[in-house]
Amino acid sequence: MGGTDDITWRVVEVLGSIPSAETMTALGHLVVGALVPDEGEGAPQISVVEGPVIGDLGEITLDAVGLADDSILGYRLHIFAHLPEAEGGFTLKTVERTLLCRRGVSGDLCL
Repeated sequence: MGGTDDITWRVVEVLGSIPSAETMTALGHLVVGALVPDEGEGAPQISVVEGPVIGDLGEITLDAVGLADDSILGYRLHIFAHLPEAEGGFTLKTVERTLLCRRGVSGDLCL
Protein backbone atom coordinates (compact mmCIF):
# COMPACT_ATOMS: atom_id res chain seq x y z
CA MET A 1 0.00 0.00 0.00
CA GLY A 2 1.06 3.53 -0.72
CA GLY A 3 0.59 6.68 1.31
CA THR A 4 -2.55 7.84 3.08
CA ASP A 5 -3.94 11.35 2.85
CA ASP A 6 -7.06 13.27 3.86
CA ILE A 7 -9.05 14.07 0.72
CA THR A 8 -12.28 15.29 2.27
CA TRP A 9 -11.81 18.65 0.54
CA ARG A 10 -11.73 16.96 -2.88
CA VAL A 11 -15.03 15.12 -2.31
CA VAL A 12 -16.74 18.35 -1.22
CA GLU A 13 -15.25 20.22 -4.18
CA VAL A 14 -16.45 17.65 -6.74
CA LEU A 15 -19.94 17.27 -5.24
CA GLY A 16 -20.37 20.99 -4.53
CA SER A 17 -21.38 20.45 -0.89
CA ILE A 18 -20.86 18.15 2.06
CA PRO A 19 -22.72 14.95 1.14
CA SER A 20 -25.24 13.08 3.28
CA ALA A 21 -26.92 9.73 2.74
CA GLU A 22 -29.39 7.50 4.52
CA THR A 23 -26.80 4.77 5.20
CA MET A 24 -23.03 4.63 5.56
CA THR A 25 -22.84 2.30 2.56
CA ALA A 26 -24.76 4.79 0.40
CA LEU A 27 -22.49 7.60 1.62
CA GLY A 28 -19.48 5.47 0.72
CA HIS A 29 -20.76 5.01 -2.81
CA LEU A 30 -21.27 8.79 -3.15
CA VAL A 31 -17.67 9.34 -2.06
CA VAL A 32 -16.34 6.75 -4.51
CA GLY A 33 -18.37 8.35 -7.30
CA ALA A 34 -16.80 11.72 -6.55
CA LEU A 35 -13.24 10.38 -6.58
CA VAL A 36 -13.19 7.68 -9.23
CA PRO A 37 -14.52 8.26 -12.73
CA ASP A 38 -17.20 5.84 -13.92
CA GLU A 39 -15.82 4.63 -17.23
CA GLY A 40 -18.60 2.18 -18.17
CA GLU A 41 -17.10 -1.30 -18.30
CA GLY A 42 -13.89 0.16 -16.87
CA ALA A 43 -15.70 1.37 -13.75
CA PRO A 44 -13.99 0.38 -10.50
CA GLN A 45 -15.15 -2.58 -8.47
CA ILE A 46 -16.27 -1.47 -5.02
CA SER A 47 -16.12 -3.74 -2.00
CA VAL A 48 -16.69 -3.15 1.70
CA VAL A 49 -13.53 -3.97 3.65
CA GLU A 50 -14.83 -3.09 7.10
CA GLY A 51 -18.06 -1.84 8.57
CA PRO A 52 -20.27 -0.06 8.59
CA VAL A 53 -19.66 0.60 12.28
CA ILE A 54 -21.83 3.01 14.23
CA GLY A 55 -20.35 4.52 17.40
CA ASP A 56 -19.62 8.16 18.17
CA LEU A 57 -19.31 8.47 14.37
CA GLY A 58 -20.38 6.33 11.45
CA GLU A 59 -17.43 4.55 9.85
CA ILE A 60 -16.91 2.39 6.77
CA THR A 61 -13.89 1.28 4.75
CA LEU A 62 -14.26 0.59 1.02
CA ASP A 63 -11.87 -0.54 -1.70
CA ALA A 64 -12.36 0.85 -5.19
CA VAL A 65 -10.11 -1.17 -7.53
CA GLY A 66 -9.67 -1.57 -11.24
CA LEU A 67 -8.45 1.91 -12.16
CA ALA A 68 -7.09 2.42 -15.66
CA ASP A 69 -3.65 3.31 -14.29
CA ASP A 70 -0.42 1.38 -14.70
CA SER A 71 0.84 1.96 -11.16
CA ILE A 72 -2.27 2.52 -9.01
CA LEU A 73 -4.65 -0.41 -8.72
CA GLY A 74 -7.19 1.59 -6.72
CA TYR A 75 -7.96 3.27 -3.42
CA ARG A 76 -8.86 2.18 0.08
CA LEU A 77 -11.24 4.81 1.44
CA HIS A 78 -11.81 5.11 5.18
CA ILE A 79 -14.92 7.25 5.58
CA PHE A 80 -16.19 8.86 8.77
CA ALA A 81 -19.58 10.56 9.14
CA HIS A 82 -21.62 12.42 11.71
CA LEU A 83 -24.59 10.39 12.93
CA PRO A 84 -28.06 11.23 11.59
CA GLU A 85 -30.09 13.87 13.33
CA ALA A 86 -33.89 13.78 13.47
CA GLU A 87 -34.50 13.98 9.70
CA GLY A 88 -31.04 13.82 8.17
CA GLY A 89 -28.80 11.01 7.08
CA PHE A 90 -25.15 10.37 7.78
CA THR A 91 -23.18 13.53 6.91
CA LEU A 92 -19.58 13.25 5.73
CA LYS A 93 -16.90 14.23 8.24
CA THR A 94 -13.62 12.85 6.85
CA VAL A 95 -12.29 10.74 3.97
CA GLU A 96 -8.85 9.14 4.23
CA ARG A 97 -7.47 7.65 1.00
CA THR A 98 -4.75 5.02 0.88
CA LEU A 99 -3.26 4.12 -2.50
CA LEU A 100 -3.44 0.46 -3.49
CA CYS A 101 -0.39 -0.12 -5.65
CA ARG A 102 -0.31 -2.45 -8.65
CA ARG A 103 3.43 -3.23 -8.73
CA GLY A 104 5.11 -2.00 -5.59
CA VAL A 105 5.82 0.95 -3.31
CA SER A 106 8.68 3.40 -2.87
CA GLY A 107 8.10 5.46 0.26
CA ASP A 108 4.49 6.58 -0.07
CA LEU A 109 4.39 6.35 -3.89
CA CYS A 110 3.24 3.54 -6.14
CA LEU A 111 5.83 2.35 -8.68
